[in-house]
Amino acid sequence: MHEKPKLCPSAHSSFLPPALQELEEVYQDAASNVLLAICRHSWQAVAQHLETEVLTGVFPHRSLLYVMGILTSNGMSLTTPALPTPICSQMAEKSVQFLNTDKWSRELLSALTKPDQTHQEQPPEKAFLFIYYGLILQTEDNATTVRTHLRTLLDTSHQWPKQREGIALTVGLAATRHLDHVWAVLEQFGRSTRVKWSLHSFCLKVLGQKSEDPKWRWVSSTILLAYGQMAVKAKAHILPWVDNILSRMVFYFHHSSWDETLKQSFLTAIFMLVGAISRNEGAHSYEFSQISELLECLMVLMEKEPQDTLCTSTRQQTIHIISSLCKLRPPLDLKRKSRLLSVCFRSVFALPLMDVLKKHTCLFLEPPNIQVLHLPNYDMGVVSVELTVLNSPDKRGHWCPMSGAQGALQIGV
Repeated sequence: MHEKPKLCPSAHSSFLPPALQELEEVYQDAASNVLLAICRHSWQAVAQHLETEVLTGVFPHRSLLYVMGILTSNGMSLTTPALPTPICSQMAEKSVQFLNTDKWSRELLSALTKPDQTHQEQPPEKAFLFIYYGLILQTEDNATTVRTHLRTLLDTSHQWPKQREGIALTVGLAATRHLDHVWAVLEQFGRSTRVKWSLHSFCLKVLGQKSEDPKWRWVSSTILLAYGQMAVKAKAHILPWVDNILSRMVFYFHHSSWDETLKQSFLTAIFMLVGAISRNEGAHSYEFSQISELLECLMVLMEKEPQDTLCTSTRQQTIHIISSLCKLRPPLDLKRKSRLLSVCFRSVFALPLMDVLKKHTCLFLEPPNIQVLHLPNYDMGVVSVELTVLNSPDKRGHWCPMSGAQGALQIGV
């Protein structure tokens, strides 16, 4: 029987007086920085030592996790000539045997779900732990164990952005090898009472609605990001799942209590999915049944964008996504194509003229560059959408007869 692993960042630290706990934190931070500096100077030598320390089965020390987190976030490769596979993968493979060890699992989950001090920026070691956890679940052979751990992770707080992103990343990494089981967990989780309480339509139907729990307010955001990560990590296996994923994304678009957080999560998830599709060689001949429904959601977003705001990330992201979706099969019919183009042109050409904006901003201490702000919207609206939508055949193989401003006028802009 393996010895139960323990949390290396001082299991006794919780029993120390606050002053000594703070001092211990300072020493750990110093050790982390020293280890990182040595690692950057001589990666190959340090990597061998890290491998020896990590693969003992003891829950990794915070200093080590800090280094791994920094290297991962900076995009530095964890593969060296001395190590044929990344250290994090070897960590995951070695840790699988401890996945069913209650103490070790509790410590890992506690480290993942402990609120960050700033709530907005999580330390590198915590960011790496989400990757670490996902790789462990990816390596695990027992489907029941994978489902249990994913559901436990999903049952934690969804209050902070980095927590939602981390949970989604862990889910995506697990989906690389367990796509069926990850889908089943997300489906089951989506039908849970807590998720239902967070949905707008459900709350309106229930009399005596209880006060909103901030831990669950943005759970739809986590689910949307998880679907996006599934698409990215599944790669070549994603095509048969695209319509199912799109249908769930459309559902959460229509039924979530909408705000800027949900809107950005929706666009990020769609962007990840579209990117995964575009990198798939078989996508050009694949028929997607949910593209029209998704385009309707994107047009709603475009129509709700403020007309007096010059350059919004939502407008830019949405037009980029629409351009990519219009290249997929089946092709749009002429009526939908005309409506799509109308919405895009209305969103762009309704913006204030540059001369008007210059008059209103000339008194600013640091007036913005109006031309720089205005051109991205104009370029994307006129060039990207026009070339993609107008120059693509409809379902009958006919080409849209409109072009440029003439086409915009014909459809009522």
